[in-house]
Amino acid sequence: MRTLGLIALVLGLLVVTAVVAPWVAAGLAALGFEFKFSRVWNRVFEVLLVVGVGLLWRRLDLGRAADLGLVRAGWARDLGIGLAVGLAGMLTGLLVCWLGGGLVPQVRFPEPWKTVRKALSGFAAAALVGGGEEVLFRGVLLRRLMADCGRAAGVVLVTALYGVVHALHPSGSREAHASAGLDRLLTLFAPLGDPGVLPAIAGLAALGAVLAFARLRTASLWIPVGIHAAVVSVFRVGRLFFHVRPKPAWLVGPGWPPLIGGVAGGVAVATMLALLVVVLQRRRRATGAPLACPG
Repeated sequence: MRTLGLIALVLGLLVVTAVVAPWVAAGLAALGFEFKFSRVWNRVFEVLLVVGVGLLWRRLDLGRAADLGLVRAGWARDLGIGLAVGLAGMLTGLLVCWLGGGLVPQVRFPEPWKTVRKALSGFAAAALVGGGEEVLFRGVLLRRLMADCGRAAGVVLVTALYGVVHALHPSGSREAHASAGLDRLLTLFAPLGDPGVLPAIAGLAALGAVLAFARLRTASLWIPVGIHAAVVSVFRVGRLFFHVRPKPAWLVGPGWPPLIGGVAGGVAVATMLALLVVVLQRRRRATGAPLACPG
């Protein structure tokens, strides 16, 4: 199955990233660029993934833009709906977090120009992450897995994979990841052995399930892209204006991204799902057509 080839590609690139990222981080440090190691790791993996998928696109039959839900009449409206749904869900989750004492209004930088620069950078990152991850998970992977394994199994597998891959983000310095051979790989997959990461995986899987629901019920990838971009924007830009406390973990979640894996994150995801159901029901009544369900 081509699915196995695609999964093998992702896992292989995770291994390559574990080997290469410490060297890239060391090189950047030598040039005077001190970045958090997890940030360097993420960027190395993303670049390798784009290159690998691009080289093997036709061999793995990863589909055309229309197959992935990108060619769609009214795509701008779908994107706007996704942004609104994602933002409303996250604001609801933040409200719950604030009422529970887990959020404090706080301007991060006193300089207005720096806040503007960081906000623009955050919005750009949200667009790249939201678009890129949706094309990969709810576009390429979901289509390929459903084609090889069936609709239900495809959704379950891509949702689980989405949660697990995000749990592999490394922590600590590059030196902690610079050990040789097997030790380096064990460091990469070590987070999966920590029970404390399970709420985050569950929270990310729940978000992934809502994104898959939006994709399958509309045949459009633009609503999931909008939701995902809104979620990332709240994390990247919102943190310039508020601080999420690390405790209580049951409310705010176990770590990054904030809220995900906690009660506030659960409320946010449930709100998104409820709003999606309302929007899709109104769309069906307006058009008189059944909701799309791409195969």
